[in-house]
Amino acid sequence: MTQSPVRPRIMLADSLRGFALMGLYIVHMVEYFELYWYKPEPGWVHNLIFFLFGGKAYGLFALLFGLSFFIILDNYQRRGQDFRLRFCWRLSLLLAFGYLHSLLYAGDILQLLALCGFLLVMSHQLSTRWLIGFAAFFLVQVPQILLIIVYSLVPDWSYPGPIFPSLMTANFEAFAHADLPGLLHHNLFDGQLGKWAFFIETGRLWNIIGLMFVGAVLGRTGFFERADVSITRLMKYLFAALIAYLAVFFLKDSLINAVPAGMPRWSTGQVFTYYENLALIAAGVVIFMLLFNAEFSRKVLLCFAPAGRLTLTFYIAQSLVFVPVFYGFGLAAYSFIGQVPSLLLGIVCWIIQMALAWFWLRHFRYGPLEWVWRKLTFVGFTHTR
Repeated sequence: MTQSPVRPRIMLADSLRGFALMGLYIVHMVEYFELYWYKPEPGWVHNLIFFLFGGKAYGLFALLFGLSFFIILDNYQRRGQDFRLRFCWRLSLLLAFGYLHSLLYAGDILQLLALCGFLLVMSHQLSTRWLIGFAAFFLVQVPQILLIIVYSLVPDWSYPGPIFPSLMTANFEAFAHADLPGLLHHNLFDGQLGKWAFFIETGRLWNIIGLMFVGAVLGRTGFFERADVSITRLMKYLFAALIAYLAVFFLKDSLINAVPAGMPRWSTGQVFTYYENLALIAAGVVIFMLLFNAEFSRKVLLCFAPAGRLTLTFYIAQSLVFVPVFYGFGLAAYSFIGQVPSLLLGIVCWIIQMALAWFWLRHFRYGPLEWVWRKLTFVGFTHTR
């Protein structure tokens, strides 16, 4: 049987992944790896960074996770090998990495990506139409809308407001004041509860699942590999995304206020926030692609590509370095650093990370944790390299 050629690396996707990692990292820096919320400091830095990256960088990360998922499975399928069970093992390893990481930084997203990834494996053989349907189901926030309906029709099943803030308050106390053994002990179980309550109550869980399915669809259709995506078509996509954002922005208040107070209204507000973020994520991806089509800006954006190939290493290393900087068991910088210095520190350290990624990949094919993940993935597996 003639095997199809394995696709080369998609430099656009690597660059976009590196950019998403930067956005996630900068958000973590200005929120002091979550301790900003212990003693909030509203101001222009917080407003600007959260408008640019808050609720968007992680979404782009999820989309690109779905894209990578499809590419890996498809590459092995082209070699005549069914990689789905092995990919489940790969996801299990990521889940373990994420849990270990969450013992230090409870806000870890790797666990969520790993668990949601199993849905992609189960649906891999379905048609593209089915994948688009799943993406739409979760991005429209159908599970959240059903909850809102239940809350509205059966008030006894509702409650005044979300429970995750009280759980997160207990986390913040541990982050700010516990010693390292105390923090690790807290995060074994109690520290996880606030994060998962947040994912479920706000609807972020459904948003991430939907974006992962979008990434799988984009991979299957070769969207980031196609040379026929013209500037004109990209401009149409951008215009549509901006119109969608403006429509949600101007309609949301009247629609939210039409819902009964309490959890129904609060949850409806979250739904419209995700709609806004989806439109901005789409617009951001299109703008990135437009810039990637221009020679000068492509050279700048390609600087993100090495970091985009070391996302697991950098994502965990950022916590290993900066959690001790901000948390109480270390320097407790959350209590004195301020938003502007934290942002500047984040920018400088991101530039250092890009330089380190470039240097590393000149000598090695994979990042340190990427190499470990790959080696453990292929234990006992015969594959064509």
